[in-house]
Amino acid sequence: MANMSLRRHVKVQPFPGGFRRLWPGAPYRLPQGRDTSLVREVLSPGGARLERAAELFGTFELLMALAESGWLGPPRASLRLSLAESRERLCKIASQTKSVANLHECRPGDAVLVTGCVQSAQPSHAVKSVLWQWEPWLYNAEEFFTEEDPWPLPQGPRYVETAYDFLLTDDTGACPVRVCVDGAHLVAAASLTAGTRIGVLGFFDQEASINGTRENPRQAPLAPVLRSSSSLPLLVLGTRPRSPAHADEDLG
Repeated sequence: MANMSLRRHVKVQPFPGGFRRLWPGAPYRLPQGRDTSLVREVLSPGGARLERAAELFGTFELLMALAESGWLGPPRASLRLSLAESRERLCKIASQTKSVANLHECRPGDAVLVTGCVQSAQPSHAVKSVLWQWEPWLYNAEEFFTEEDPWPLPQGPRYVETAYDFLLTDDTGACPVRVCVDGAHLVAAASLTAGTRIGVLGFFDQEASINGTRENPRQAPLAPVLRSSSSLPLLVLGTRPRSPAHADEDLG
């Protein structure tokens, strides 16, 4: 979020179930930087907790995205304190790993890392196979943006980033949870398609839904949803392998 504010102005058009972002020039993608030194310093003490936490993400790309998006904490006056807090936050994220079937254990507002398979959330007559992508902006496509174009005539390539809310399920297609893409970022991937196995780092919430469950007959049916918070973006972590056997263990 904070990094995006340093970029040139981006025009965002939300629509029911998704968004479009119009980028003047190359789109912002996580990870933006290429310097791995911060992540290396965070991991430098070693130890079982850090090693197992890092193993859940698997690549420096994903760990750099955590740092750049604020998930490992804001800068501190003391580098030592900042690195110590970043290590603790990384281990805490790893300890909050859940399967989609176990999300009922969470409370609204809990940060959670979930791995599952992507499915379209669209009605059957309008199912989309590509749920997140970047495309060159066609300058005659003003229907995407109802307000006047804030830039002069194009001086370079621009891109439209389009994303749709989607469902995250277990490997059999059961236990669907809706992933709200508002404010989110797709990490280390050029697109997101149905059937892909991914990780999602975000905040657990519940919403009224006819497909939800009731705790008692007087309560409206509620379904789980993953979303961004006011300060941290939901991260869609690209293609993910099957979780290691200890993925759901408490790393605390």
